[in-house]
Amino acid sequence: MVKVRWRAFQKTDLTFFQEVISASGKWQGNELQGAELSHYMNQYDELDGEWRIWEWEGSPVAITYHLVSSPSNNKAWIGTILVKASERRKGIAASILNQLAADLKEKGHRALFAGVPIDEYEWSNFLSDCGFEQFKSEKNKGETFLVMVRPLD
Repeated sequence: MVKVRWRAFQKTDLTFFQEVISASGKWQGNELQGAELSHYMNQYDELDGEWRIWEWEGSPVAITYHLVSSPSNNKAWIGTILVKASERRKGIAASILNQLAADLKEKGHRALFAGVPIDEYEWSNFLSDCGFEQFKSEKNKGETFLVMVRPLD
């Protein structure tokens, strides 16, 4: 398994984030929806979340955002996980999710949640491969999302 290390996101990482987004059209369409990246990130400032840069062999390879306690259910959620295009399919994202899960479990959490647009089968299949299970579907702002959960016990 790939061993990646994380550090807190810094403003100087915006260029890397933009690079990853440019190779992630589906994420860009679903998440940014035409907004500026800085505006998109600012909307998460009031939440109990953390942007992280993940590095492998000394270089940034991924970015994540997770919530320790979501306003919707006071549970941990993974909101974003994007891997640099040239580093995909190497087990990096799975390693990141395993590390996040272990960190959250150590802090007493019993589950990690994720939500994906209902028609994004690649995303839900990836999460299933990483130990997430389908929990429910729900509507938000007129769009249906599949809510998935990864038990941490």
